[in-house]
Amino acid sequence: MSDKCDLCLLGLIILSSLLTGISGVDHVFISSGENARLSCNNALPDCKSKTTWTHSNRFRHSGAVELITGGIKRKDTERHERLSLESDCSLNIKNVTEEDYGFYICQQWINVHGKDHQQGTDARVSLHVLHVSPSSSSSSSSSSSQTEISPGRSVTLSCQLYSDTGFSCGDRVSSEGVELLWVNQAGVDLKTDSRYQILSSSSDQYHCIITLTTTLLNEDNNREWRCRLTHRNQVKTSVRYTVKYSGISGVEDHVFISSGENARLSCNNALPDCKSKTIWIYSNRFRHSAAVELINGGIKKKDTERHERLSLESDCSLNIKNVTEEDYGSYICQQYVNGQKQGTDARVSLNVLHVSSSSSSSSSSSSSSSSSSQTEISPGRSVTLSCQLYSDTGFSCDDRVRSEGFELLWVNQTGVDLKTDSRYQILSSSDQYRCIITLTTTLLNEDNNREWRCRLTQRNQVKTSVRYTVKYSAPVASTTLTPVRSSNSEKTSSRTTAAASTQGS
Repeated sequence: MSDKCDLCLLGLIILSSLLTGISGVDHVFISSGENARLSCNNALPDCKSKTTWTHSNRFRHSGAVELITGGIKRKDTERHERLSLESDCSLNIKNVTEEDYGFYICQQWINVHGKDHQQGTDARVSLHVLHVSPSSSSSSSSSSSQTEISPGRSVTLSCQLYSDTGFSCGDRVSSEGVELLWVNQAGVDLKTDSRYQILSSSSDQYHCIITLTTTLLNEDNNREWRCRLTHRNQVKTSVRYTVKYSGISGVEDHVFISSGENARLSCNNALPDCKSKTIWIYSNRFRHSAAVELINGGIKKKDTERHERLSLESDCSLNIKNVTEEDYGSYICQQYVNGQKQGTDARVSLNVLHVSSSSSSSSSSSSSSSSSSQTEISPGRSVTLSCQLYSDTGFSCDDRVRSEGFELLWVNQTGVDLKTDSRYQILSSSDQYRCIITLTTTLLNEDNNREWRCRLTQRNQVKTSVRYTVKYSAPVASTTLTPVRSSNSEKTSSRTTAAASTQGS
């Protein structure tokens, strides 16, 4: 009965402090894994031998638990090794866990004529702990600031505020202005980004909970998300969650390029003289049953179809000249000394944007894999341009669009999406390894020198693009549709045009 009364009294004390602002209870907000310091109203010059610290939590204990008595730690408590007493009798708790939340009381006593007399007033501290636990579709739940996960998997981060206040989460939000939110490294609320699903709840009496769910991307390695606790818009504490992919060598660098350009794939070079000790391997699950060695010991393998287009830089990066749509896939750079691997694998996923064209006026379509290829067309004829992104990621086009924010679109010279012009028929489709967008239109006389661009974007950032320019001759006998390509920055792209010969020339 007395234990219940004690708990009731503690609840009334906390209620009073929260509603009236009485300073009798000090509220400390901290994240799990940090060190907490709880102050005592020290009234003695030599406090340690006369100090008692007790902890209570109505949801975990039936009564108060003594942590320190007469300045001495109680060894029978589960947190014994993490507790220490400062010279001013403050209580230090190392590496706070979610189980440490609750109500702490510091009291000081002296013995006078055989009787204990309390000195000063109780120091009452309510410890609130913010904690994050992640779970992934590829791993079991854990409770650390990091978790071993991999790109393409869905992860849910559950951020929970543990408090022993006697009030529901809803009451605290409405009356105290307490709020939990997920933000990025720049402090921007992730509710504003459609990539993230943010849900708030209060599953029980003492938890405020906010969850973040998202599908992980390759570029999320080392990305940081923060669960932030605010009180009337003032930050009280936050937990940082950093994505760490297991085996960093398994994380791929994604290179986006248009066919016809030159690609440079970086190696994690760990050697001063790397060429003689470097191996480059290529794999593509849709084109080869096994990995293919391109370079071994710094020497190009002459039996590969792309032999003439490959070269090794002084830093052991791999150069591929005049990239074709068949070059897409996964590349791995490894380095060995005396049979022992040096450093980590460099993994590069080469994504190739390629356009092929066909016209109702020609008997067959011609591929535009180089800047010299042409399709003979003329005004009044229908032309179809098929823009394809070749990737060997293991994910469908729809998955990449939804989770990674990829988008293919046809735009005009000023960058306006051609879907807004009824003259053009724009259709999107996909298969196992390609995202495809086609443009179909009937050519007009005024299309001379007109340019259309197939653009690949990721979250509205241009990754690469292919430009097509129509060139008419006068008088018109035939026209050519000429591809011009750009990568990463359309401002610095090269430009190539060609025109068919005129009649009688």
